[in-house]
Amino acid sequence: MSEREIVFIDAEIELNGEKVLDIGAVNGNGQEFHSNSLQDFSVFLRGNKYICGHNIIKHDLKYLEKEIAGCGAKYFIDTLYLSPLMFSKKPYHYLVKDDKLTVDELNNPLNDAKKAKDLFFDEVAKFKELEDPLKKFITPY
Repeated sequence: MSEREIVFIDAEIELNGEKVLDIGAVNGNGQEFHSNSLQDFSVFLRGNKYICGHNIIKHDLKYLEKEIAGCGAKYFIDTLYLSPLMFSKKPYHYLVKDDKLTVDELNNPLNDAKKAKDLFFDEVAKFKELEDPLKKFITPY
């Protein structure tokens, strides 16, 4: 897997779950996307083999399914599931929203996509430190 084949995403969805309010993404080349345009998001995703995010399996993918299906991505990585495996002593595994000034301020999905990227590479670094028998246990193939 090449770093250039991964795009990191996050989406903010209306409380009733009917509308995508905002999308943020950053790819392996460092290009950023921040908009609510589903069409532009679909274009940004093209050419990436992997899509990664924090809680994308249960959240982002179901709201962005159509755009993601058309981009050609084949694999999905959810840092929320990797975090307890790599950092089992941490008391929690959600993304820290330290960029928000107030609790009622809207999340910034571009910032969250960047945080998911950082977390993913921290998880990869931690994985590389594991002894080989543990790596074989965690690796699906």
